[in-house]
Amino acid sequence: MVRSFLLAGWMLATAIAVPRPVDAQESGQRVHRCVGARGEIVFSGLPCATEAAAATQLPVGEASATAACPASSAELRQRIGAAIARKDANALAGLIRWQGIGGGEAGSRLGQLRQLAQRPLLAIEADGGEPDAAASAADSLRVRTGSNEQDGVREHRFGVLLESGCYWLTW
Repeated sequence: MVRSFLLAGWMLATAIAVPRPVDAQESGQRVHRCVGARGEIVFSGLPCATEAAAATQLPVGEASATAACPASSAELRQRIGAAIARKDANALAGLIRWQGIGGGEAGSRLGQLRQLAQRPLLAIEADGGEPDAAASAADSLRVRTGSNEQDGVREHRFGVLLESGCYWLTW
């Protein structure tokens, strides 16, 4: 009896003494995914539009895009095609501007990207339907995947956003 009492006391003391990690949701902090000065992804506790976050951006007129982000609409389309060809949903996710998307919604959208990446690519078109001509200035892209063998053709529309010299997909 005494032994079990001592064991219970030791377990309680250990549980209190060992700190456990606190994730951002529990502590009330939000993590913001921003675009850095050279087009790289930057995670911050501050909103992207704040002065501290804006201070990391290059002055207007300087090229800010690097290999870290698509510098043109054509490069964005090429990266979408390459990611789908590799069946790489993570590469597709890296082309998305995730700002303002919560955890549950992000999980659902990642599932959609996985499904999109698993099917053969048929076309990437400007939302007007012209595969190449209007796509350089498109506000949205339509990605068509599928085949006769895999549940037919499916379409997914993405918005296209130019920010800090990078082209991003939006939902």
